Amino acid sequence: MKSNLIISCLALCGLPMYLHAGTGQDPKTYQPAVQGRNALPADRIPAGTIVPVSLNSGLRSDKSPNGAPLTATVMQDVPLGKAERLPKGTKLTGHVIEAITPGPGADESKISFQFDQVRLGSLTIPITTTLRAVASRTAVLAATPELTSSEYADNQIEIGGDQISYGEGGPVMVGSQVVGRYTSQGVLANVDQDSGTPRGATIGDDARPQAFWLFSVNARGAYGFGDLTILQSGRTEPLGEVTLASHRKTVKVDKGSAMLLRVDGNGPEEAQAHTTLSRGTGQ
Repeated sequence: MKSNLIISCLALCGLPMYLHAGTGQDPKTYQPAVQGRNALPADRIPAGTIVPVSLNSGLRSDKSPNGAPLTATVMQDVPLGKAERLPKGTKLTGHVIEAITPGPGADESKISFQFDQVRLGSLTIPITTTLRAVASRTAVLAATPELTSSEYADNQIEIGGDQISYGEGGPVMVGSQVVGRYTSQGVLANVDQDSGTPRGATIGDDARPQAFWLFSVNARGAYGFGDLTILQSGRTEPLGEVTLASHRKTVKVDKGSAMLLRVDGNGPEEAQAHTTLSRGTGQ
């Protein structure tokens, strides 16, 4: 009996080492059973989730080579449902697919790219994202509450125009319709999951609110860039590939510019597709 007890104790003591070897995680810090409401779920981010990000490096059609890495930071906690969230500060990664400058056979500059992974700590989750809106660094600064108002977010007009927030915790409106509320991190609003259009509802109902940060709920397109246009949003083939275009010599999106992305899916099939593409671009 005593020898069996000793063997059992040794087996239990060795279990964390076995788990560490099998998962590559430190058992002292990796606690999936208690991640719950504060961490990214390990299986998926729901399709239709809107993710506001800030670029960590610039995009230039004359200087960003094919395959150049691209990273962005999530600027607001993103609700995922079931009391889970994608925390502010999470990193999204991707790469430049192609850059074109005006020349023989080309009358506009273009740059194509995609974001295809979410990285949170040791977790890496493949995703397919599309671009809903992009804002220049100047437009972001103009919509930043602490820089534009003596009272936090008082009468704050968001990127994209007609949305106004009345102070932290106050209503966010589109016209006369209340679509959400302002938080210390930015806008939380209710939109139709398929069309992305605002819906009149309170944050406390059954709908999953979406994080818009400094963007209007109606924001679509490019803001603060002159003639920059979203030529391809990523919603048509090739899925997830975004193309920005300009009739100027260079498409230039500076570090600190913001994007409103929409997750259109993830899973083994997309992970395989992105892996194949990454190998083809040297990433």
